[in-house]
Amino acid sequence: MDSSSPRKGRGKRKTTLPHQPHHLFAQLLAASSNIHTPFSQSLLPKLLKTHLSNIQNTPSPQQKNPQFFPKSTLQDSLLSLLPCLLQPKYPKIAACSAEIVGALALCSFELNARIAFDEEIMCALVNAVASGKKRVVMGACNAMLDLSTTLIGRERLREFSAVEKLLSVFCQIAAFPMKPVSHCGREEGTSNYSRIGFVEDNLQFLVLEAVSTLINTCSAEFLEKLSGTFLCYLKDLWAKLQDSVFQINNQEKRYLYNNMTTSDLAETIFRLSMNYGCHSTCTSDAVKRSIFGSMESDFEHFMLSNWEDSPILFKTKSRSPDDNDSIFSSLVQHFKSRTIDSILDSILGGLFSCPPIASDELDILTFLKEVKGGLACPIVYGQDIRVVKTVGILKEEVHFWTDYMGYSIGKDHVQKCKGAYQNGYTIALRGMEFRSRKIAAIADGLEMLFGQPSVGANLYLTPPRSQGLTRHYDDHCVFVCQLLGSKKWSVFPHSGVQLPRLYDPLGVGSEGTNDACEKKQFLLREGDILYIPRGCPHEADTVINEGESHVEEATGFSLHLTLGIEIEPPFEWEGFAHIALHCWNENRKETTHDPIESTLQLANVTFINLLHVAIRVVGDNDPTFRRACMVAAFSLPFDSNCQAKQSLHPLDMDQRATFSYIIDKINAGSCFLEAFEIVEAAVHGRNDDSLQWMRWLRHLPREGAADESIDYNNPWKVFENLVLLYNGRTEEAHAAFAHIKSQFCEGVIFEDVCNVFDTLLKKYRRTRKQYMNGMLSLRCNY
Repeated sequence: MDSSSPRKGRGKRKTTLPHQPHHLFAQLLAASSNIHTPFSQSLLPKLLKTHLSNIQNTPSPQQKNPQFFPKSTLQDSLLSLLPCLLQPKYPKIAACSAEIVGALALCSFELNARIAFDEEIMCALVNAVASGKKRVVMGACNAMLDLSTTLIGRERLREFSAVEKLLSVFCQIAAFPMKPVSHCGREEGTSNYSRIGFVEDNLQFLVLEAVSTLINTCSAEFLEKLSGTFLCYLKDLWAKLQDSVFQINNQEKRYLYNNMTTSDLAETIFRLSMNYGCHSTCTSDAVKRSIFGSMESDFEHFMLSNWEDSPILFKTKSRSPDDNDSIFSSLVQHFKSRTIDSILDSILGGLFSCPPIASDELDILTFLKEVKGGLACPIVYGQDIRVVKTVGILKEEVHFWTDYMGYSIGKDHVQKCKGAYQNGYTIALRGMEFRSRKIAAIADGLEMLFGQPSVGANLYLTPPRSQGLTRHYDDHCVFVCQLLGSKKWSVFPHSGVQLPRLYDPLGVGSEGTNDACEKKQFLLREGDILYIPRGCPHEADTVINEGESHVEEATGFSLHLTLGIEIEPPFEWEGFAHIALHCWNENRKETTHDPIESTLQLANVTFINLLHVAIRVVGDNDPTFRRACMVAAFSLPFDSNCQAKQSLHPLDMDQRATFSYIIDKINAGSCFLEAFEIVEAAVHGRNDDSLQWMRWLRHLPREGAADESIDYNNPWKVFENLVLLYNGRTEEAHAAFAHIKSQFCEGVIFEDVCNVFDTLLKKYRRTRKQYMNGMLSLRCNY
């Protein structure tokens, strides 16, 4: 008999896996204690797979089937084994154990939390990601994604440095040539999104999905600790996705699609970029020289004679429009010598929508939550782009796409812009400070020069013998920078006594204007800059009459950039008055050491807010209150030793004089009855419409329990107690109001207000800078 026959007959040892959970765990425990043996290493993956199957097939707790639903003791016992089973030394076992972690994390919120608070499991899971063994890394990433379905799971993963580990792994993988990627457009409900596709190996994108999930739900403080190396890889991936073409049923490459969308990736890039400027910044001095010239007196003359009052043209004189000393030189060079089609490709290529951020939003993460899934979406007609021309004797404004206002338009529509241009339509792009580094740098310098939180930028390409927008006025002051070609402008005087507020409804602004007598005409050539105050109706066209210029027919088109100085409500002089009242009240609380009865304290707070309303009423009737407050740009730091010397600065003196005027007007013109009637109507009607302007006051720093109870998101509630307490006692209320007003007007200190004003300005600038950095990181060709 062949001596080998018995060995063959006995063959491989067979293992029968138990079906009862208690028996199954007993065998799992025994095998785990001998994990170093080949037999246990072979058996454990099978036992874990059986456990996994039982967990995944477990009925919901509502069904309460005792035969299948895991007992708490068994869960505890299984959880206690997982740390040793997750060791990367045994890849199959570790990968199966990671699957168990993920499955248990999805069973219930309670189990998810128990895993998250188990330090040994969390340490083992995070270490498994950095094992360098593909199967283990993928299992750990999937487990993290399952654990990340709850808030506590995400927070605990971040506490155990999961993000840092995942970033390290991703960067190691990304150091090798990236395999082809693509994206697939789909519709989910009413939102458009694209899933990211990959070829063959999905490890890189699984790691990316896990780390993006944790980054896209973290705090602003956590983001500041992350390295910029990861961002470089993500931008490279983003660029490849934008260049890719979706290939379904492609015979050469088969793309596999994971759960991560392009919007998820866009948010990750936005978050990582928002605290890191990706563009250089023009200094305020460079902006001043490029627009007003090298003489300080020229700028002072403009501020004292033209600012918010009358238009003025700044000619290039002997300077070439692409002079290297000009802040516009690199922008001009980018477009110069290009054909019209090439210019259109440059400005329209790779455009994404820039979703609007609320004017009083100072938390960028709140904005991201509100636009979840809305980053890197197709451009929206009317919001991001307009294709328009003015026609006929009545100068009617006609849009190329009449049915698309407020709707997204795709790449095919963008390409049709070339045909629209040939038919006389102007291509108008909004939000250029979020799409071009060069323009962003100019906007930065301009906002610093004028002491405001932001500057908006639009780009207009108009064909020869055409007019884009019809006559209108803007709610912001504009610097029109002629980049290429030439354009004729007609500017009319202010159509009203009051300057328009930012975000107020706008009219055509032509009422009361006399075309022949009152308008001023300006012909802008390359390099010229025209200043137009807010509220001044204006129109422009490329119809150049004979004798008006030496512009050649070949350059009859126009490309110009508008830079809008946007005066947010807190940064008007009315806003400065509100900040002054707040500042005075805070200083008064610090110097008042005697305890104040809570009812009296609440009454004081309410009267302070009533004075805010009275200031608003005065501002509605006095043009000075609407003007831009420029103290952040011109007022020098207060120093008692050289106060006289500082006060000689003309622009600083002008700001101080305006402040004195504002306080005098409040003292003489603020009326208790007018303010009380407004808040009384709001309280009785439970209507905030007349008080919505107060929302920004919530951003001012406050101390004290009474102030903490103020809810400026529902302003009428601020005055509810006032109306109840003083109903029928108007004389008593009037006296209290007059006392507070008098104390404020006598005790407020200009320098103290400037400090609080500057602090608030920095908050506004920070949020808008974060938005700008995030958007520029997603689309920036020049």
